Amino acid sequence: MDSPNDNQRSPPLQHSCNKLEISVAAFPKDLADVVFKRWPHMVGGDYVTPPCPPLQLLEQLLDVSYLTASAPEEARYPSFNIVALAENSTKTPSPVGPVYEFASSRPLSVGELRRLAPATDSKKSAILAFWNEQEWSIAGLIDLGTSWHRARTGLEYRYRDPRGLFVQVDRPGRLRVYQGGFLVATLTDGVIETGRMDYNVFLHEPANAGLGRMSEEIDYPEYEHPREYRDFEFIAMWNTYAAIANAISLAGHGGMLIIKAGDTKIDPGIIKIKYETDAGTLRASFIDFMNRRNVLGDYESLDEDGHLVPEGALYKAVGEMKDSYESLVEATRFVAGLSGCDGSIVISDDLRLLGFGAEIRAEIRQDINIFEVNDEFRRKYKRCDIEQFGMRHRSAVKLASRDYDCRILVVSQDGPISAVWWEKDRVLVKKGVHLVNMNIPWA
Repeated sequence: MDSPNDNQRSPPLQHSCNKLEISVAAFPKDLADVVFKRWPHMVGGDYVTPPCPPLQLLEQLLDVSYLTASAPEEARYPSFNIVALAENSTKTPSPVGPVYEFASSRPLSVGELRRLAPATDSKKSAILAFWNEQEWSIAGLIDLGTSWHRARTGLEYRYRDPRGLFVQVDRPGRLRVYQGGFLVATLTDGVIETGRMDYNVFLHEPANAGLGRMSEEIDYPEYEHPREYRDFEFIAMWNTYAAIANAISLAGHGGMLIIKAGDTKIDPGIIKIKYETDAGTLRASFIDFMNRRNVLGDYESLDEDGHLVPEGALYKAVGEMKDSYESLVEATRFVAGLSGCDGSIVISDDLRLLGFGAEIRAEIRQDINIFEVNDEFRRKYKRCDIEQFGMRHRSAVKLASRDYDCRILVVSQDGPISAVWWEKDRVLVKKGVHLVNMNIPWA
């Protein structure tokens, strides 16, 4: 089983996609310049780069989108997506989704986008715009489906991404520009950040440790190559952590996820759990999904090598894997929903729910060194003071200074995620963590 992703492609060639390019006090015009320059160089191999509009039209699209995001409709700020295609493109681009075409096209303007935005779901649909050499027009709406949104948050593996130029506006001051499923650049509150791969190594240790604790309950394939299923189970484990944090972020109320080493006890003097439990539903759902997936992996590997696999057995394995994954998704979303209760969620690295409504009682060690992570791979850190952080971040730093066996994901009320953990002789804080599905790290 080569990959759970139907649309797997070669990764971006440019090493620069792992770097941040920052422009102070940037505007949509500056974002357009960055997107236009990066557009032809995003991906190599047999990948065919979709058309990009002329720079002047790209500036117009991003400028109108940016202004619309800051223009409330009935006291609500619009959030919406735009799929932008060349006028000679088919109006039902196959992988994009069903098109609901208007009887007559509409002009691209702030007023039109304000009126159309409430008719779309930013997690599922988009406004369809076409360009020619002179102007834009709005042709209708597109149903993208939820698979790509779910996949980016770690809740899906088989997905259909939007093709062409894709603009995502989720709040005032922020635009994300994609080339299909590849993030080209983001403008957030005057700062431009280019798309990058960020594998967040700080989650690798708990993922590997948790899988080790579950290994006796996972039935590994007999025929599929170990590299295939080992890679997949690690991605699935990492994605489960990420999906919980992303679901908390999308809820809009903030929260904290504490991942404890499964072989350690919780010190009530450091973490007081209001609603203590030892629920294994999430863990059992993950194990069942992996077991069903491994059965399918064996069947597909046998089939690829020319062995006879009964068609009925293959269809049954596919269905059972899908059912088990839906159970895992629901368990993941349930755990994330516990963040609605005041306090932190605590899970073990092998996905047991230890409790929620947790209060961090730890006091910071006086001799502690705190560093903010600029680049986790290159180990570029800068010393910082705990007083520069908000209450949630300070609590996480205090916990990490006393409990070396946990990873903490701090979710701000407006969505951004930070990671806090102990390493060697210091507490590390990584802000703006990009917890996208490890199968699509470029999104």
